[in-house]
Amino acid sequence: MKKVFCFFTLLAALAACGPKSDQSAALPTAPAKASSDDTIAVSTVVRHAADSMMTSAVNIAFPVPDKKHALLVAAVNEWISEQLGGTYGDSVEGDYAKLLADTAAMAEHYFNAIKENNEKQWNELGDGMPKDYLSEIQLFDSVSIEKSAEGLDWITFLKVNDVFQGGAHGSHLVFGQTFRKSDGRRIGWDIIRQSSEDGLQELMRKGILEYMRGDNDKLTEEEAMDMLDESAKYYLPMPQCPPIFTEEGILFLYNQYEIAPYALGLPQFVLTWEKVMPYLNVTAKRMIK
Repeated sequence: MKKVFCFFTLLAALAACGPKSDQSAALPTAPAKASSDDTIAVSTVVRHAADSMMTSAVNIAFPVPDKKHALLVAAVNEWISEQLGGTYGDSVEGDYAKLLADTAAMAEHYFNAIKENNEKQWNELGDGMPKDYLSEIQLFDSVSIEKSAEGLDWITFLKVNDVFQGGAHGSHLVFGQTFRKSDGRRIGWDIIRQSSEDGLQELMRKGILEYMRGDNDKLTEEEAMDMLDESAKYYLPMPQCPPIFTEEGILFLYNQYEIAPYALGLPQFVLTWEKVMPYLNVTAKRMIK
């Protein structure tokens, strides 16, 4: 049986320093770590409500404001708001940055939105559904956002959303975003040099093959790749999730149904800094140092 790796188990395994390099000495192979003066502190806001019908929850780690990283804090708060629905402050006039700085109000807004949506879904399920069916289910919507990794010039946040709305199964969505500390720029797949695509594609296929095989070493490459969606068998697209920077390298993460059936979980692999460095543009290399 293929082993589906737990995402957070993988992140825990990335706590070690970057790998040793056999690349040119001019190229960095592991990101510079943030000193205590440069580390971004976070403050977590938790809201939770549960009964026999539904569970609603938010658990959000907001960056703590400081003068040195004011642009970064504003950018991260804006991203968090967008990830939670992008409705906070829609009917309020005034300075948007100041509005986003009220993180407690933002968390409360989205917590209430989750509760209202759960109630709406429950009422819709109740129309025409047998009472014994309703007594056996509980709707669930939980969102967690946390800081997952940090270097001297970058920081990564992760959003994890678990939802069950009464269908055949629930959904588990993971979405990450890496930011440049100096100005809060969001890092996307444009950090990959276009001319290097062929070599990178080979590394990506090796990474996804390792995931598909899991602990089944007897699975041939053809058998493993045949479990992917038809188009992904021949060419792996960049994940919809942006590049997730870790201490070890860049995490490539595909969400449910993106390139494979639901049963295969969240296909993912890490390309170490040593391997991925030749394919990064100068913007990314300067961030890694």
